[in-house]
Amino acid sequence: MILLLTSLLWGACESDPVIPYPPVVVQDTIFEMVWATRMDYEKEIVSTDLTQHYKDWLLVGGDLGFPPTIMAFNKDTGAKDWEYIHEGAVHTDINVSYVFDHIYVGMSSDGIVGIDLDTQTALWEIDIHAMNMTAGYQFDEFENHLYFQAVWDLRGPNRTNKFIKLEPHTGNYETVYQTQNGVLNPPAFHVSEEFGVRIIFNEYPFSNGAPPPENVQNIICIDYETGEEIWRNDSITEFYRSNMLYNAVIYDNRIVITGGDWSIYAFDVLTGEQLWRYEFDYPWAVWTKTNHIIHKDRLYVNNSQFDLTCLNPETGELIWNNTDSPNCTRNMVYYEKEDFLVFTSWGYGSVLIVDALSGKTIHRERKYENSQYNNDVVYDAERDMFFTSSYKHAFGFRVHAPD
Repeated sequence: MILLLTSLLWGACESDPVIPYPPVVVQDTIFEMVWATRMDYEKEIVSTDLTQHYKDWLLVGGDLGFPPTIMAFNKDTGAKDWEYIHEGAVHTDINVSYVFDHIYVGMSSDGIVGIDLDTQTALWEIDIHAMNMTAGYQFDEFENHLYFQAVWDLRGPNRTNKFIKLEPHTGNYETVYQTQNGVLNPPAFHVSEEFGVRIIFNEYPFSNGAPPPENVQNIICIDYETGEEIWRNDSITEFYRSNMLYNAVIYDNRIVITGGDWSIYAFDVLTGEQLWRYEFDYPWAVWTKTNHIIHKDRLYVNNSQFDLTCLNPETGELIWNNTDSPNCTRNMVYYEKEDFLVFTSWGYGSVLIVDALSGKTIHRERKYENSQYNNDVVYDAERDMFFTSSYKHAFGFRVHAPD
């Protein structure tokens, strides 16, 4: 008994072991997920990579093989407010889209539809396939109209590239310029009091399977009113053509800049004279993933590999190069509030945030619930929110500068 009491007293005198506090985890506040909504609980959605938004809604397209479809998610709550499924002659999934006023203009492989976003009803459709035309890959807005390209008689002897003006409220359209010389990339519009409106294209002659040295790339300038060729600069690239999907960009209304082979080229906007060329030291740079951005006195270019590069648009001088920032979608968002570039990053399936002034990678937000981010990021300035989607979810998020 004495031994037992002694043992109990000894044990009571011993201090209890100290339970360590859990390690302090610093929460990442750069990327703030506001909401994530599963788009379809039965399957993943492979949609057009162009994300659009309108008023209170984030707009996401339907899956491959669907008729033209719009899913509208509430920007504040993430709830799916409505879904539109088109019934008509145009019946394949939308791969290119644009929001003009209250109208969603969607292009598929067989035509174009105009959908009223306020009433969720079809306004018009254009059956391009019935006219023996193959639709292009982008809409461009200029002076209250949209412009797109289509190739007539693509596999026939008379194939013609048509540059078409579209009135988005009515669906009425007309051909502004056409050529049988080859395919054109989307336009750059140049406006001046002295010369009026001119359109600058990259021109890619029909190659008929020719080897790369014969696949030349030209740059041409056309008078908007007459279709007259003002100037051209032939065979601007050293070995092969590129930058076929996106516009040249114009700096200070004086310099037009475009990609080609592994280089970025700049030309006098009035004469076509080459002003500078910046050559990259990687083996190729097919400029097909992301359009170039001019912001103030800086040019941002993102090649088809891993580099995101900032150049001086006046001289072509290198400002910085980030070797780990590939983009998989068409656009980068310049976030004015923090001077960040925000975009969807190829290969990593992530949202990438890069300091636009230094080129430093600020944050990489990797896939969500094992599904990669794969569509364009868009920005709502009123809410100070970004939106995008993965194969599974639609997202609303905010971005904050690091402490």
